[in-house]
Amino acid sequence: MVAGNDVRPLSEGLSAFHLEQRARGVSPHTARAQRGDLEKLLNHAVRWEWAGWEVSPRTLRGFAMELGERGLDPASQARILSTVRTFFRWLWETRRIGLNPASGLRNPKQPKRLPAFLTEGESQALLDLPAAVDFPSARLACLLELLYASGLRVSELVGLDLQDLLMEQRTLRVLGKGRKERLVPYHEQAAEVLSGYLAHRSAFLAAKALPPSQALFLNQRGGRLTPTSVRTLLRRALDDAAVRSKVSPHALRHSFATHLLNRGMDLRAIQELLGHASLSTTQRYTHLGLDELAKTYEKAHPRAKG
Repeated sequence: MVAGNDVRPLSEGLSAFHLEQRARGVSPHTARAQRGDLEKLLNHAVRWEWAGWEVSPRTLRGFAMELGERGLDPASQARILSTVRTFFRWLWETRRIGLNPASGLRNPKQPKRLPAFLTEGESQALLDLPAAVDFPSARLACLLELLYASGLRVSELVGLDLQDLLMEQRTLRVLGKGRKERLVPYHEQAAEVLSGYLAHRSAFLAAKALPPSQALFLNQRGGRLTPTSVRTLLRRALDDAAVRSKVSPHALRHSFATHLLNRGMDLRAIQELLGHASLSTTQRYTHLGLDELAKTYEKAHPRAKG
């Protein structure tokens, strides 16, 4: 029981966890998700008057059951329970609790779904659509081309600064998950689209008398474009290209990987380009030189002129 509705033992544990996650360099997106997930756990703990985080596996399974009863889809439940396992493992490792009640906590069964991706024909139709005649259209063309040329996450794309463009090498310096930096090549056609956008970008800033910005992709006020804005722009482009619905910006990342794999690129090289979290377990034998990676990329990418 929580004596006198004293939630301090619960909230103090969460605060310490969030502070350590920030110190470890967890991305803002992950930190926000963790806070939301653990807020649900805290609300449950307060309602059921937990005295602290030292609870039994059965008590914790009650929280997992509640998620299902609330109608959350299996993927959302799995994400929340993953955060809960991370939190309780941290409590145990830092000796705040004697036993880890989440060690046997399982996710609900997930429906088997293949990730959505575009065919090569659909990708070509999408990329050939924008006519770069002004700043907004040149920006859209560049967003689409780089997403498909590099396989970047949307958050990585909008996080690019001008200094991250290694234009002589046709390479992007990308800050990925866990603040891990990687170099990703892009093909000649993408380089041409990028150069066109940069010209429109400079003219836009001058015409609007806006201050210089290091952000590569700008909004109409001269600030950095947000991932939400990119998703909105892509949905409109997909509609205009008459590409089937329910395709997200992430589908271009899946398309990038699928098309390269179909054309014979080594899976380990694709993992290097994508910067997958799982790469940390295979880095010992997937370190490819940038020159080798770029040559393989040029041969395999459908839009490259290799």
